[in-house]
Amino acid sequence: MKKSLLALALLAAAAQASALSTGDIAVIGYNADGDDNFAWVALTDIAANTTINFTDSSWQGSAFRLSEHLDAGGPLTWSRGSALASGSVVIYSGAVANTWSTGIVGGSGLSLSNNGDQIFAYEGLNSSPSFISGVQFAHATGIIDAPAVSSSTNTTNVPSALSVAAGTMFNVGNFDDGFYSGTTTGSKTELLSALSTASNWTKSNDPYASSLWASSFSVVAAVPEPETYAMLLAGLGLLGAASRRKKKAQ
Repeated sequence: MKKSLLALALLAAAAQASALSTGDIAVIGYNADGDDNFAWVALTDIAANTTINFTDSSWQGSAFRLSEHLDAGGPLTWSRGSALASGSVVIYSGAVANTWSTGIVGGSGLSLSNNGDQIFAYEGLNSSPSFISGVQFAHATGIIDAPAVSSSTNTTNVPSALSVAAGTMFNVGNFDDGFYSGTTTGSKTELLSALSTASNWTKSNDPYASSLWASSFSVVAAVPEPETYAMLLAGLGLLGAASRRKKKAQ
């Protein structure tokens, strides 16, 4: 019985470890011209055997528009038999070669439109996605604000789980091709802020060599706020005092 409970606990822990949160990855480069390739960075450690879905289907009100990529064999999937360290950059070669620089490819490849497109990363089912991040590009008014509903494959609404303000959804602007060229060191929150700042991107309507894209990032632990740090120290002090009293009582 105890072994069964332990096995269930380990399975639950493994399932929890593989689940990602919003902002745990972010796109750092894309070409809607040329190879239709793109790259993303892991802003947290990603557990082995995690599967991430990618699609350029737009979000239409409260669901994916299924008449595009997801209706043609999508999503594109990434998985890896071993853990991926935070700061690692993963490059997708484009729909023709349809490979990842590291990891296993699955599903249907992405062909990015230079008339406007988006890349969403999520876990779970297409019908009930757990969003991680999103990016829009190559369209003057690519993000359609609610309550208006996106009526084109070249535009998108923002899923409620993502936020432009928090940097988990970002509009690069009306550029076919671009890559992030800002700082590559900071906390997850700091990097999301930098990654979602348009002036930190190099953009044009001609494809860029992926060799120009950042090859790795350094994701540092966030420094606790002074009040939080003081409370943590106080808590540790109370624990220490309780431990000393227990020893004396023994």
